[in-house]
Amino acid sequence: MGSEEKEATTADAQPIETGDNNDDEPSMTVSLFVFLVIPVLLFSLFSRLTVDTAVKPIELKGYEPLEFERRKPAGWQRRPIQDNLSAPPPAPIPLESAPSSWPTDYQNVLSTIQSRRRRIEMDSESVAPQRRPSESESSSANTNSQTNTDKRTARRRGGADDDARLRLIDQINALKEVYKSKPDDLFAALDFADAMRFYELRYHEGGTYEKKTIQMFEKIVEMALERKREALLNNQSTKKSNNPSVNSVKDEISLNNRDKSIDGLLCAIYTAQGKVYFMANMFERAVESYSSCLEIEPGYLDAVNSRGSALLILGRYSDAARDLVQVTREDDTLGFSDSYQGLARILQTQEEAVIGGWGTLVEPVENLLPKLEGQFASAPAHSKPAYAAVLTRLHHSMFLYHDAKTKDASTAFEHLRTAYKHKMSILPPWQKGSELARIRQTKNIFTSGFWPSYVGSESRIPIFIVGFVRSGSTLLERVLDSHPRIAGTGENSVFNGRLPEIRNEIVRVSMESPEILGDVTRDLADKVVLEMKERWDALKEANGVEDADNEPARFVDKMLTNYNNIGFIQMLYPHALILHVVREPMDTLFSAYKHEFPSGTLDYTCDFESLAELYRAYREIMEHWDKVLPGRVTHIRYEDMVIDMPGVAKKIIEAAELPWNETVLDFHKKKHAVNTLSTTQVRKGLYKDGMKSWKRYEKQLKPLADMIGTLVEYDLATNLKGYTPADQKLQNDAFQ
Repeated sequence: MGSEEKEATTADAQPIETGDNNDDEPSMTVSLFVFLVIPVLLFSLFSRLTVDTAVKPIELKGYEPLEFERRKPAGWQRRPIQDNLSAPPPAPIPLESAPSSWPTDYQNVLSTIQSRRRRIEMDSESVAPQRRPSESESSSANTNSQTNTDKRTARRRGGADDDARLRLIDQINALKEVYKSKPDDLFAALDFADAMRFYELRYHEGGTYEKKTIQMFEKIVEMALERKREALLNNQSTKKSNNPSVNSVKDEISLNNRDKSIDGLLCAIYTAQGKVYFMANMFERAVESYSSCLEIEPGYLDAVNSRGSALLILGRYSDAARDLVQVTREDDTLGFSDSYQGLARILQTQEEAVIGGWGTLVEPVENLLPKLEGQFASAPAHSKPAYAAVLTRLHHSMFLYHDAKTKDASTAFEHLRTAYKHKMSILPPWQKGSELARIRQTKNIFTSGFWPSYVGSESRIPIFIVGFVRSGSTLLERVLDSHPRIAGTGENSVFNGRLPEIRNEIVRVSMESPEILGDVTRDLADKVVLEMKERWDALKEANGVEDADNEPARFVDKMLTNYNNIGFIQMLYPHALILHVVREPMDTLFSAYKHEFPSGTLDYTCDFESLAELYRAYREIMEHWDKVLPGRVTHIRYEDMVIDMPGVAKKIIEAAELPWNETVLDFHKKKHAVNTLSTTQVRKGLYKDGMKSWKRYEKQLKPLADMIGTLVEYDLATNLKGYTPADQKLQNDAFQ
């Protein structure tokens, strides 16, 4: 990228009348507050997601007992955020403009924020995580007091506007105090670790508690093993639970930890530890933890199912299939129905890896579907969500079968439509217009001239990948990661995890000591880079990454929805490379629609209306960034990568200011695991099957195409410096 593309836009100072001030020149402090603080405060107040898609497991009629655990194979979890983002700033310098002279709108914003903070701090009610400790333990934890300082710090870490999140953080802090008072109590340690784990599972925001959770489970495993050693020395049984009706370790999954046998407790701990490693992208360690449980009890289905998911990520398809088939055969309560979807993904990629091929999946699903649909129709209202969750997964598996194997587009799409009818029935209604409104608020804040020239770091270490979901970002990340001096860590954005703190710190400093804003933004930027390096060190050790001694010069930070946050990226890293992956609109939308995502905003890609709004908002904000930060974002078309990977890859590495390395073109051979829905696809290397794939379903997708109107075309070209698109090269050759 040329220097003219890297220069940050400077803010223009405009005269402001303050009533009593008769000077000809405006105060720089007033200008800073008007052009920087007010917009950032507005953004801080209003830019938050308002949809909570959490669905509690409900017992299913006819399947006793039934456990529907909300398990999400989220591989983009992260280390704890430190309490203090930077060293304490110098004492505030008296401002030329007193608060009484600040603009009325600014005073109103402050008043609103302060009143909201008071309301939040007065709300001391705690809420338990999804799998809560026992009632007696929770009661003890809830009554444990905290200082106001601790609460304010926790709230900054979690995002100050999410009350449920704040209550969960309070719960974690209470359990932490219980553990600190009883450090040798296995259950106190486990309650604390599990609360942090469920926070990570529910809020994908940068690995707030990742490092601490890993450390805690390592200690808990040792404590549980010591308990088993003592029992064996005393000739005590390690397989007898406190519930006389449960006679096997494999059936202890539904028991409270305190009622489990020693072996049952060890299995639960090993399985939970494996899930923590999985969320941290430490897949080899995850497999080891699950296997440790299965050495104790081979039929512990939570561990079997979870190990199958990890093995799939690692590309060990035959081993993964063996685990997932076991689950589908032994899971009588359908508590692990996601195993069918995992099996379908393997069959799509390598059918021979599954003994019996597609029949191993299709026969049991075809037997189950009519029974479950009948039970769903007559089930009471409180049981319907549990049925709907299972039916969603089974119908989605049948869509994958017909899409990949029979090529029957009509039947395939009917299964997909039915799956999403069930899924939408258990989601809160989509808040129509909310996404477009949020984008327009962002546009009103980040305007031309917003970014002062003195803020941000000179660092080019981070490389940010943004774009709409299913646009080809995983392919781009793998290409970058294959360079020996570039490290990719999957969809595990350190920057995104730090964003609430970054935003809050910028607001605080702008209010108290605006003259040090430049230093603070540079300090924040340095801390994000440091965390990227620390995370890479942990990953390379855990996963045995090749060339581990070769220190990366660039780290890929991939969070597709960071297209909303390019304004803040520019604030901290005005010179870092921002890569925007662009794909043919209908291919993008169909790919987003047909993939079932973990819980969150992307759940709503399963509905045409909400998907269309999400896409329109994305296109609108990307057009805005190109307008207010011309040349700042580097656009890369997915189709150019597929057709002309050598040409595109060389220019990308050149834009990253690194020497070319031929290993980049062998990206699909690298062992580094990727935990996204593109995991199985990216291991194939380059393939053109995904181009124009929506055409097979053109009739069914016509309503969606109509909803986005003229956006069905996206003529944005790859703008890598010095790159000529492949189709243009062909045209040029034809005229020579």
